[in-house]
Amino acid sequence: MEIPAGDGSGAAAAWLPLWEPARVAREIREGVIFATLDEAARRELAEVPESAMEEKVAGALQHPKPLDISLPVFNAVLAAQYYEIFEALQLPRTMAVYEPCVGASPPVIFAAEAYGGAKASYLTINLNRRLRAQLQGRVAHLKMSIRIIEGDAQGALDHLAPRSFEVACFHHAVNDILQTAVSALRGFDTTDIDWFAQERRMIEWLAEDAQAGRLAERGQPELMRIVGDAIRLVRPGGWLIFDHWNWRKFIGVEWFPWELFYDLIPMTRQGIAESGLPVVEAPLTGADPQWWMILQVRA
Repeated sequence: MEIPAGDGSGAAAAWLPLWEPARVAREIREGVIFATLDEAARRELAEVPESAMEEKVAGALQHPKPLDISLPVFNAVLAAQYYEIFEALQLPRTMAVYEPCVGASPPVIFAAEAYGGAKASYLTINLNRRLRAQLQGRVAHLKMSIRIIEGDAQGALDHLAPRSFEVACFHHAVNDILQTAVSALRGFDTTDIDWFAQERRMIEWLAEDAQAGRLAERGQPELMRIVGDAIRLVRPGGWLIFDHWNWRKFIGVEWFPWELFYDLIPMTRQGIAESGLPVVEAPLTGADPQWWMILQVRA
């Protein structure tokens, strides 16, 4: 079973193919993405020689992510990728953005600010308190309305009204949802932990359950509930955007479930197709379906 395909005819052709390195380099060095960054991030980007910027952008766009990646460039490129998708989909500048499980990662927020400025709004449900505090510090300088709800995204409809958003974004979120679910099964509360210090343990549990064929019992149901709720929260004709990426350095690392993490987006695509949720897939030229999935909610 496959997700029904849309024709993509509504995309703004000027932005396709997505993420042309020279264009992205301009966006992050002096353009709309640069304007959303705080002073520290701007200084880091300014230290990258202009003659090397396009090459650094091309490296940041590779999959899996290379070992010699420039982190300041990479972080800005992540925001530029979402920004260009917003442009290609021609979302309203007054869009309301929902992001479950954001952690401390702000690319979607920077992209929304770049796209809509103070006219846009953003809301996330974030379970981990430490990551939430980090995120608040990283986006405090922005102008648009940003609301962070402490809680589990499985309870999104307890807080939010259906059809309240133009787009829901799952930026590198599928693995976090699965890791949280298998950790809860073991009595491990992720609400107030140092997430990155504990992440290897959670990934090992996820690998163990995947190897044993248990994700259909714990992991995938939680993921599908959060995705299903996101579809209900998005207005008909609105969008869901998913992405994932891996670091090349984890290839061959014994404890890291490379094949599982390589296939997280295809696995999610299959789960959505089997669920019969009311979406169609609308591929955009330049977005590799191994790492990206763009869905439109049926009207």
